[in-house]
Amino acid sequence: MKKFVYQFFVSCYSFAIYFFFLLFFVSCTENSSEVSYLPEKLPSEETIKETLSSNLNLAKLNAQTKLLGKSLAVWKDEEKKLVSEKEINLYWQKEKKLTPKLIVDTDLIDKQRDSIRIRIVWSRIFHKTGIALKQKPIQATNLNLFKQLNLKFSPNFGSSNAKWIIVEWSDYLCNFCRDSFPHTKNLLSKYKTQILYIHKDFPLDGESKEGLLPLALGRCLWEKDPKYFLGHMQLLYSNSKKILRGDDLQVKEWDAITDCQPKTLPEKYFSQVRSEMNEAMKFGVGSVPTFWVNGRWVVGALDSQSWERVLEDTVSH
Repeated sequence: MKKFVYQFFVSCYSFAIYFFFLLFFVSCTENSSEVSYLPEKLPSEETIKETLSSNLNLAKLNAQTKLLGKSLAVWKDEEKKLVSEKEINLYWQKEKKLTPKLIVDTDLIDKQRDSIRIRIVWSRIFHKTGIALKQKPIQATNLNLFKQLNLKFSPNFGSSNAKWIIVEWSDYLCNFCRDSFPHTKNLLSKYKTQILYIHKDFPLDGESKEGLLPLALGRCLWEKDPKYFLGHMQLLYSNSKKILRGDDLQVKEWDAITDCQPKTLPEKYFSQVRSEMNEAMKFGVGSVPTFWVNGRWVVGALDSQSWERVLEDTVSH
């Protein structure tokens, strides 16, 4: 009898151990399949937008969220909480190498790391839904890009034989762009004919006409008064919020340029801004400010010291 009882307890104990490890294994397997997917290369924000623009992909997402019994917003929040700092660092180490020594603003760093988190979330959602990325190819790289830009209406300063070619995509409503501009302006003054500078429009809000208005006004000012356009750019940054709200402006430098008044601005200038935005997206521009300097991409706000490093690293002999 004692032997039977002993064997019974041994069997129960063995079964309990087996059940525990089985449960642990299944739990770990489920968790790893839920959170472990990491693409070799994260999609850009533009690629994600392109993917979400497909009606077929939206139908797949709706079907998956219905199956899960939750909204897409809830699903995204859940996935976002599962993204670890270690996973973000994996991509951050790679992406920050694209702009060495140039990221000096902590708010910008936080913004870029949050962008990585969101792109991981979308990568996992697409992966679980079986959605393939819809990606626009970047049509020009390095020095070939400059040859493909449409410069007909773009503000520009300097000589085509300059040592540096700088293309800036920005928006007068962008705080980082506003912070960079005084340093960029000083740079153009310091190096004068050694730099060819081109300003390109990339609105933060490309959907509303109000969001396009400051850039459209800049187009008009460039056309009517190009000699003093650097001064106009500074005024556009200072008054962009007033322009957006439709406030009455008291800018004496603009009083005499009667064609360039926000409330009566011709439609052609808005069309030029939209055209610039579409061109920028084709080349892979996804945020502002973005600079292209002698074939190198630089993303984020720059101060005078950072600009000097950029010029040193990109000098054309």
